[in-house]
Amino acid sequence: MSGHRRLRALWRAVLPLAATLLLGGCAVVAPQPDRDGERLAVEDWAPPLAPDAWQLQGRTALRVGGDGATASLFWREAPDRYRIDLRGAFGAGAVRVEGEADQVTLRTGDGSVHRAGSARELVRAVTGYDLPVEYLRWWVRARPVPWLGGQVRVGAEGLPQRLEQEGWVVRYEGFTEVGEYRLPQRLEVSREDVLVRLVVRQWELAE
Repeated sequence: MSGHRRLRALWRAVLPLAATLLLGGCAVVAPQPDRDGERLAVEDWAPPLAPDAWQLQGRTALRVGGDGATASLFWREAPDRYRIDLRGAFGAGAVRVEGEADQVTLRTGDGSVHRAGSARELVRAVTGYDLPVEYLRWWVRARPVPWLGGQVRVGAEGLPQRLEQEGWVVRYEGFTEVGEYRLPQRLEVSREDVLVRLVVRQWELAE
C-alpha cells in the first residue's frame, strides 16, 4: 500500500473513533443565531488590521458528515512561508505541514513525506477531503480572502460576525486583543457537510 493510501486509511479509521471528541475537545460553544449586524459586500468592508507574521496555539476539530477528529495545533506564519504542527490528527504521533511559494510538504511521525503544489491539493490527496486550507490563512485573522468576493455581517468595532466566500460560511465567536490587533479566539468554518472549528489559546506576534 502506498504512503498516501496508508495515511488516508488511517485518517478514515480514526474519524469515527474521534467523533465524540469533536464537540467537547475544543471547548467550542454551540453555534448561536447570527446577531444583528450590518451586512456588506466584501469589497465594501474595511476589515480590521491584522499582522502579516504571527503564530498561534490552540485546538482544531473537523467533522465531515457524521465523522469527526480533533488535534492540537501550532501555526507559525510569515509573509513567504508557514508551518503547521498537528498532534493527534491521525490518531497517533505528529503531522507537520510546511509551505512556501510553490510547494507544500507534509511529514508524519513515522517519517512519511508527501508534497504538492498547494496545501489544499495536498490535503485532498492525503485525506480525500476538499478543505479551504489556503483560505484559512486569511479567515483566521478575521480578513476576507482578497481574490474572492462574498458577503460579511459586521458587528461592533467593524469586527466580522459572519463571512461568506465561495460557499463557505465563517462564524466568529470571540476576539482578543493582541498588541494593536483584535484577533479571533474562536471561529467555525462550514460548507455542506464539512465543519472546521478552531479555538486559539494563545496568539503571538512575530517579526
